[in-house]
Amino acid sequence: MWKNLKGYFIVDDEEGKQASKVSRPGVVRTTAPAGTNPAPASAPPDPNGVVDDKFVKILMESMERANLPGFDYLEYKKSLQNLKKMNFTEDIRYQTAFAAAQSMGVTAPDLQKSAEHYLGTLQKEQAKFDQALEGQKGQQVNDKQQRLQQLDKSVQAQEAKIKEWQEKIAATKTEQQQLRTSIQNSMGKLSKTQADFETTYQVIAESITADVTNIKKYLK
Repeated sequence: MWKNLKGYFIVDDEEGKQASKVSRPGVVRTTAPAGTNPAPASAPPDPNGVVDDKFVKILMESMERANLPGFDYLEYKKSLQNLKKMNFTEDIRYQTAFAAAQSMGVTAPDLQKSAEHYLGTLQKEQAKFDQALEGQKGQQVNDKQQRLQQLDKSVQAQEAKIKEWQEKIAATKTEQQQLRTSIQNSMGKLSKTQADFETTYQVIAESITADVTNIKKYLK
């Protein structure tokens, strides 16, 4: 089950929330002066990502599907987690878990290779996510952004006309604002989704990378 696999990589904090957040710098939105052609709607400030169970499930299930036969990195990771219950130093934990692996004919290079195999699996999921996110941006943002740019040009042209066009300009500006709000809402949701995935991915990938480093360090 993916939830069991999740426990090997992600530790809940004392409040029951998944640990680790990735802070992402925000984008400052400025307002154009009155009477000027407004710039295209900008993205809202990027949210901080959190470990999201829906992304944990996707990533863990991808690793389960890619599970190699026999004793490999995942089984070794389970042994490492079980040894945390004992008062062992980190190097002893890695060496003790490796002793079990050796009894099954597994070498340190075998563990490193299988760990990198799972890291590659996660990277493929990241590529799929990025592609899907770009598709959603095309549907939810880009078309509206193009429409907004068209409206900006329309407003600039209408403001040069006589007073009788004022009502038409006002109506167009209302539509502009509605589109800006819609775009901002869509981009905010997409940014939050991206941040949650990246945080989830980073926590799991960093755990594997640390294990690879320690395998190289301790299992010689």
